[in-house]
Amino acid sequence: MNQDIQIASLTKDRLGEAISLVLRAKLDTREEIEYHLHHLDEHRIAVINGDVVGVIGWYQDNVHYADTAMGSKFPGEKAYWVGFFAVDETYRNKGIGSLLLQELENVLKNKNIKDLWVSSVPETRTYYEQHGFRLVIKGVIGGNQKFFMVKEFV
Repeated sequence: MNQDIQIASLTKDRLGEAISLVLRAKLDTREEIEYHLHHLDEHRIAVINGDVVGVIGWYQDNVHYADTAMGSKFPGEKAYWVGFFAVDETYRNKGIGSLLLQELENVLKNKNIKDLWVSSVPETRTYYEQHGFRLVIKGVIGGNQKFFMVKEFV
């Protein structure tokens, strides 16, 4: 890709763009997106020519989002999970998602975190496998099939 991609922390002045991007990706409702994206230190954005073209977030599951679906495989409240992760449709398959995911991994490694979890939908399972995640267990949340996967940092 010959355009300059900048990876930056999500700031309040870019929040509207990030919300719009995640809404277009149909990842959740506006209310849920706004709630989660207000944790600004837990999100990064990809910017090209001044426009937000990607966003990734992470969280710890202290609300037990996945524990019922995972049963004894639930890694606990201190585990870090990929949250919202979207790239504008125009910019997909250009390495932007990989850059965002690598940024997230670097942040967690610098905090001495040993692994990263994701609750993947069937459509993105292969993507995560290609990026080093392995399937731990299949489950269902809200009637939707989920693949609970982990990437362990070496």
